[in-house]
Amino acid sequence: MKKIIVLIIISLCSYANIYAQTEKEIFDSGVLLFKQGHYQQAIDSFSKLIELAPDNADAYKNRGVSYMKLEKFDLAISDFEKAKKLFPELKGLYSNLGVAWYYKKEYEKAIENYDLEIQMTSDHPVTYFNRALCLAELGRNKEALDDLSKTLKLKPDFYWAICYKADLLAEEGEDVRAIETYKEAIKQNPKGTYATEKLVLLKQKLKGKETSEKPKKKPENAKNSSSMFALQAGAFLNQANANKMNAKLLSKGFDSRVLILDDSKDRTWYLVRSGSYASREEAQKALLPLKESLGVKPMIRPVGAW
Repeated sequence: MKKIIVLIIISLCSYANIYAQTEKEIFDSGVLLFKQGHYQQAIDSFSKLIELAPDNADAYKNRGVSYMKLEKFDLAISDFEKAKKLFPELKGLYSNLGVAWYYKKEYEKAIENYDLEIQMTSDHPVTYFNRALCLAELGRNKEALDDLSKTLKLKPDFYWAICYKADLLAEEGEDVRAIETYKEAIKQNPKGTYATEKLVLLKQKLKGKETSEKPKKKPENAKNSSSMFALQAGAFLNQANANKMNAKLLSKGFDSRVLILDDSKDRTWYLVRSGSYASREEAQKALLPLKESLGVKPMIRPVGAW
């Protein structure tokens, strides 16, 4: 999650009417360049404006956001601090400072600024979300989960907040709640792959844990798994491809898992399997729906074996 999520930066300030028309034109030019992705040119425009109007807090803030886009975090922080001296109540300023300190791995300083932003504006979900990321970096998962709950109260369909909540629940060992939360994320964004893949991995982890905890000696009346059959949807040498296929099956409502086996050439195969059937005949009956869903014909294979 920490590698995937990009902290959300508060949008650029609009220009106040108290400034001269020439200054407004320069400001608007900087905003346009920023939106077009020309961040250095945007910086040049805001720098020109600062020369004309050194008391313009918006110009410092927007130049700081532009520096952030170029990952020049020290320069961004310097501009945000100048804006703070000129206009301490400037909306979004402390959130931007929090983002900059986060990227510098100064999580305590980031949290301090998010606290100030929340004191000024307590109804912005992104601020709680960003603070949750910092709290988790410090190992304060319970507090992070509290912030994520506040985030989702304000914005229930915030996909990444739901995903991150599930991640933290899994870290805390609350696997059942984590699974339900990943499912909620998938419901909110069926096309999002993050929650689907993490759900698959968590279920695999739990299944492996259950297997390792089972007694090695089977009861005499236990059914031999070699007499059971599964449908194989694909065989991959690349685990990521297997996980994608597995996630696809799960998203379509099929029972699915990845079986890992080594062949005689010491190659590791990732076999995507679905179902568990007492006979080949039962497996054959279940084959058609899976074939129609995938567009390819699955193969019938013994459970747990080639």
